[in-house]
Amino acid sequence: MFNKEGIPFFTIMIPFLSIIFVTFFATSYYLKLSNENFEVDLKEYKINYVLKRNDISLNKIIEEKKKEHILRQNKYKDFMIVLTSSIIIFIALFSYLMTSIINDVIKKYKLQVKNEEIKLQTLNKTLASKVEIGIKEAKKKDKAILEQSKLARMGVMISMIAHQWRQPLTELSGILMELETATRFKKVNDEHILNSIEKSDKTIEFMSNTIDDFRNFYKPDKKKENFNILQSCQKAVNLINASLADSLVELSINVKKDKNIYGYPREFSQVILNLISNAKDILEEKSIKNPKIELSISSKGMLSIIKVKDNAGGIKEENLDLIFDPYFSTKDSTKGTGLGLYISKLIIERNMGGELSVYNDKDGAVFQIVILG
Repeated sequence: MFNKEGIPFFTIMIPFLSIIFVTFFATSYYLKLSNENFEVDLKEYKINYVLKRNDISLNKIIEEKKKEHILRQNKYKDFMIVLTSSIIIFIALFSYLMTSIINDVIKKYKLQVKNEEIKLQTLNKTLASKVEIGIKEAKKKDKAILEQSKLARMGVMISMIAHQWRQPLTELSGILMELETATRFKKVNDEHILNSIEKSDKTIEFMSNTIDDFRNFYKPDKKKENFNILQSCQKAVNLINASLADSLVELSINVKKDKNIYGYPREFSQVILNLISNAKDILEEKSIKNPKIELSISSKGMLSIIKVKDNAGGIKEENLDLIFDPYFSTKDSTKGTGLGLYISKLIIERNMGGELSVYNDKDGAVFQIVILG
């Protein structure tokens, strides 16, 4: 169907064969028509001869008509030969022209394809190196994000330790002042000293336990395990309670149905801590009167739903789609890195197979965790 150059065979041959067929068909049809006319003419002459009793011989008339018919046929044949020859020559020239045009088009197309193949081969050669470079850059970026996240968490941890230690340090200072006063006025005795030492030991033990709590809290989980949602949330609340009290933020915990889930308990607690901490920061930034945060735990079928809600007025609509992007923050640059919510979303969705989302209600922003369990 195609020749070696890829030119459609029938594109040239079908018109050529069709014209030849039409030419021969027209010739045969005309000859048939001429024979029929000749027979009609003979019949008319026979009638005229019989009616008029012409002296001219009938055979002679018939011979003359035959000669005229043959002459007429010969003329038509000559015409058809010239016509057919002209058409054949035209088709031959036309076919040659079309072949040249198609060859040029195909050559250009082949050249374009060859150029694209060269480009593709070049791209394939460099693709591996580009992919490798991209992976290295992505790893560097992830490493940088993790490092910044660690620094941010360290800053949060130090801030929370400071809030947790503020009251015990005040108590220690009061015990020392009391001892100093009693000593100056010569009213100190062994019982007083022992009571002061006991109080001091308890306060120092509390401060030491606080350090252990924070150290264990940020220790990475090595494997998944079943854990209680409320207990994990309570660990986060215990670390931030002092900071909330210092900021006069009321935290309420509403448990409709508590369940056990499968995942990383410390990482889950870190997410809850981050959500509560963000809510506290925005309440302080907007100077909300009667600032409140509500932590609710409920269940729907096989899903556990944890919500952290504030009354700070909500997030701007244009920021809702960006809130979980790395380095995006609505806080002042000195207070936020824009990594907390990004890391939290990674923990819930990538590490634990859940979903972390946000929406606004009439009071403020609601961060919702939906997880199987």
